[in-house]
Amino acid sequence: MDSRASDFERADSGKRIMTIQSEQHQNQHDARPLQIGLSRRDFLTQGGAGSLLFGPGMVLLSSGESRAAASPRSLIGNSIAEYELNVGTREAAPDGRRRSISCYNGQLPGPLIRAVLGQKLRIRVNNHLSTPTSVHWHGMHQPGTWQMDGVDEVSRKPIPPGSTFVYEFTATPAGTHWYHSHVGVQYGNGLIGPLIVDEVMPRAKYDREELLFINDWFLRPAEEMLAGLVRPNRAGGRMPAMQMNRESSQESKTSSIPAMPGMAMKSRDRKPDIGDVPFESALFNGLGRSAGTRAPLATLRVRPAEALRLRLVNASSTYAFRFQIDRHPLTVIASDGSPVVPTRVDSLLFSPGERYDVLLLANRSGTAWIRAATQAGDEARAILHYAGTTDEEPTASPVVWGKRSLSLEGLRSSERVTLNPNPREVKLRLGGTMQPYAWNINGQEYPRARPIAAAKDEWLRFVLDNPTGMDHPFHLHGHYFYVLGAPGHLNLLDPPRKDTVNVPAGRQLVLLWKANNPGRWFFHCHIEWHVATGMARVIEIAQS
Repeated sequence: MDSRASDFERADSGKRIMTIQSEQHQNQHDARPLQIGLSRRDFLTQGGAGSLLFGPGMVLLSSGESRAAASPRSLIGNSIAEYELNVGTREAAPDGRRRSISCYNGQLPGPLIRAVLGQKLRIRVNNHLSTPTSVHWHGMHQPGTWQMDGVDEVSRKPIPPGSTFVYEFTATPAGTHWYHSHVGVQYGNGLIGPLIVDEVMPRAKYDREELLFINDWFLRPAEEMLAGLVRPNRAGGRMPAMQMNRESSQESKTSSIPAMPGMAMKSRDRKPDIGDVPFESALFNGLGRSAGTRAPLATLRVRPAEALRLRLVNASSTYAFRFQIDRHPLTVIASDGSPVVPTRVDSLLFSPGERYDVLLLANRSGTAWIRAATQAGDEARAILHYAGTTDEEPTASPVVWGKRSLSLEGLRSSERVTLNPNPREVKLRLGGTMQPYAWNINGQEYPRARPIAAAKDEWLRFVLDNPTGMDHPFHLHGHYFYVLGAPGHLNLLDPPRKDTVNVPAGRQLVLLWKANNPGRWFFHCHIEWHVATGMARVIEIAQS
């Protein structure tokens, strides 16, 4: 075992700690390719251990107590699924660059948490950080347990350093979800992990499933990056592009500059500026390759002619990604866990917080790139590898995007939709400034913002107006909403249900939802820098 144990490893010294690879292999950037997942048969027989799904080079803490991710069949009939998460720090080089990361059970991403729809989840969280933390169960509706939602100072106070808290709630709705810290910008440092709630009957026929957990990654700690945005001159961080490109103009000296430039604005590297911080790299299931390194890439191994269900999660702090597997069409079957009419596409664009379930038919041979690219063209890759093929990477070549890209307007609910014709309308105008760096809703910056009050079972129609030059992916805790579309072009027949949706720059979007889950809930942009500086509201739903 490495003698340079991290703080939370030392705090756990009374329990056995298992190192999965030697320090020598870790210094080689965990050089083995990653086998992403197990067959359904292996999953049932082995228990689907999270350390196997996300293993190479990672350290599993409390191996005797951290609960393996059980199979759906083994969970049926068990009233409670129990897990344990140890929150701490360690040194790692997921994209070839070594830094201190925060993580759950020593893994990036954290271990898979899994339950069957309606089962109770009991998750013990031990905080070995030097700062408070929390865990938000992104996508869980938390009926009757809003205090377990994990939002700092909204659901409850965070977990103090050296303390333990047990989250307990019903696993609903079914689908592909995830969990992450909801204190400050902690999740950008690695406090992220997958959460799956299995439907009793699968929504489609497939041979096995795989998880592709994607997140952007940076060398500096997220707190330092935020300080660079808020106080760029003092912290030495990058000035936002609008200010940077107009730094000699009189406009840059005001405090009311429009929030962010649109796609036409170019930053100094001549790429469209679609993020508050420069892109560095991104990870597939904890592995990526930053510029100038030869770090290993995640590998999805398939057998010819098998059908896979891919569970896609965008766990990024900043960037939306266009996802594609070269030469392999995808059939979209669910969005944020909610079923949609199957839609065949070549690629899909999804924002921080969004999830998609897609079907993939392995009807080719050899290897192919799995791609995730920002709207500015910065790209991260993993590898699709057919059995019987050598372990060489696909040929390096410019990306050729397929013609069929998933659109929000193309999503249709596959379940019966009942809409209230007379909801209360709530207009929400998104805004922000560069100096000072801050984001807001209706001119109010959270936490100095009035809550939105709703009666139990009241229908609300949110009209989000985004006059800024930047997209904003909005997430509603504790509920689904129907995405009706842009004003004047509403889908009132079969709109999709989601809990996270992107509001494009310069556009409006209408959401309809029923406040049927009493409690205090968060509604916010899921770009970390935006929510941290004010683009959020609390929604208070009365008990009766």
